[in-house]
Amino acid sequence: MKHIILLSALTGVLALTGCSTLKNVVGNDTSGMHEVHSSSNNTAPVTSKNGVLVDSAKHMTLYTYDKDSMNKSECGSVCMVAWPAFMAPSNAKASGQFAAFKREDGKYQWAMNGKPLYFYANDKAMGDKHGDNKGGDWHVVIIR
Repeated sequence: MKHIILLSALTGVLALTGCSTLKNVVGNDTSGMHEVHSSSNNTAPVTSKNGVLVDSAKHMTLYTYDKDSMNKSECGSVCMVAWPAFMAPSNAKASGQFAAFKREDGKYQWAMNGKPLYFYANDKAMGDKHGDNKGGDWHVVIIR
C-alpha cells in the first residue's frame, strides 16, 4: 500500500511539473521538443531512408499518432517524454505534403498531410524504428 501511494504521488508530481522538471531529475533530454533546423527557406527538413520518412539532420525515424486529428496534437507534455514533437520554426513554409501548425503550447510542429510528426525517444540510431505500432497507435511514415 505504501508503494502505491508513493508511486501515485510521484506520478502526480511529474504530471503537474511537466517535462522540463524531468530533464533536471534524470539528466536526459526529456523536454519533448527536438529542434531540427530547416533549410534557409524554412521548409520541412525531411528525407527518406529505406522507404521511411526521417528528419534530414540526423536521419531519425518520424512517426504519426492515430489519436491526433488534423493539425492538432493529442500528445501532451507527459506523452512527449517518449514521443518528442518534430518542431518547426514559427516562420515555417508549407511545401507539398508538409506544413507547420501551432500547438496548444504556442510552439510549432511539422505535420504531413495534417498529421503531426514525432520522434520516438528509444530510437537511438539512424534506422531505428522501435516505436512502430507501439500501443497500436504509433506508426512510421512510409514513403512510396
